[in-house]
Amino acid sequence: MKGLLQKIPKVALFLATNEKAGRDKLQGILGYVRLHTPWNIHLVENRIGEQRLGDLRAWGVTGVIVARMPDSVLTVAKAGVPTVVMDSPTLYAEHLPHASYVTSDSESIGRAGARAFLKQGFRHFGYVADTGDWDWSVQRCRAFRAALEKAGYPCAVYGGLSAREREDWGIDQKRMAHWLAGLPKPTALIAARDGRARQVLETCQLAGLEVPGDIALLGVDNEEILCENTVPTLSSIQPDSEAGGYAAAQLLEQLMRGTLRKPRTLFYGVKQLVVRESSRLAHAVDRRLLRGLEFIRLNACATIGVLDIARHMGVSRRMAELLFRKHVGHSILEEIQQTRLARLKTFLRETALPIGQISEQCGYQTEMHAKRVFKQQTGLTMRQFRRSQTTGKRDSPLVSFRKRCNRSG
Repeated sequence: MKGLLQKIPKVALFLATNEKAGRDKLQGILGYVRLHTPWNIHLVENRIGEQRLGDLRAWGVTGVIVARMPDSVLTVAKAGVPTVVMDSPTLYAEHLPHASYVTSDSESIGRAGARAFLKQGFRHFGYVADTGDWDWSVQRCRAFRAALEKAGYPCAVYGGLSAREREDWGIDQKRMAHWLAGLPKPTALIAARDGRARQVLETCQLAGLEVPGDIALLGVDNEEILCENTVPTLSSIQPDSEAGGYAAAQLLEQLMRGTLRKPRTLFYGVKQLVVRESSRLAHAVDRRLLRGLEFIRLNACATIGVLDIARHMGVSRRMAELLFRKHVGHSILEEIQQTRLARLKTFLRETALPIGQISEQCGYQTEMHAKRVFKQQTGLTMRQFRRSQTTGKRDSPLVSFRKRCNRSG
């Protein structure tokens, strides 16, 4: 009967979970499955040594969700089952004319970036397209430029790579460095994705340009492993990919049940703008201060003092302290301590190293000194903090899913 399932659906997911967007989509899909109908799932991630499903029909597939894996399109098309495509519809439209689509609203991403930069008072803008002519990259650029032009500002665009530039980052970087050097300063830039933004950041450093002093920079996707491990840290627009995954699963279930017969197209928007150091209002912050902050971030866990920072800033100790108190609201020594403390918390959360070893690696002279500072600043001992970060934690949906697969296999 219409709307009723006779057996548990067998669903193939083609998701690149090496990217945050892919992991978030999987979170959303599994979240839907936990709340609604159970599925038997085979996950294709494009990992080395991965077992694929060469014949989906022979496996008994009843539905497919595919996201940014164009190499799988023929395999999916041959199955002839209800299919939901996430993002990049132009890559699949020819071979999957009857598929439904759940797509990131790339125009809302472009507009969000424009609003953020305009609100900060920037007057010069640029967009760095992805290396390939992806539809989402083009749409983000178009919306970013349109919002800026509506406000009365032009936007420079870096793109149109040659075949050699697409294949060789060394060649691409040379042209990018020349392009960045020719921009008016400061310029606020959006890169099509975080990986591309990191390339821009690297090129700015190569060209002697300060971020955010000369170039303020925003990426897209909030790929935390990239964004939190650059100098300076990278601001990013995070699409609501998890909501997109949930919507894709809901749509696929309707198609498998037969309660929805015609293909549909849905969109998911922006979840948040995560502001880090790379997009700070460049012309409102003294560049000497930015040099000092970067020096502390690089060397906080070494033996450094106020004079070392002042010397790197190229000013007197008194001027360095004045700049920090004016723009940051506290002393240089407090900034060093806060940076060390943040690093110490990361070690406690993410490693099982002994506290004595962590204290030494974070630049504290003794373990007792580290413990005293930590208790004063947080109200907890290091052991209490570490316990609070692990007690009651549940596995992520991805980890839970893999554990279930291992048990069943």
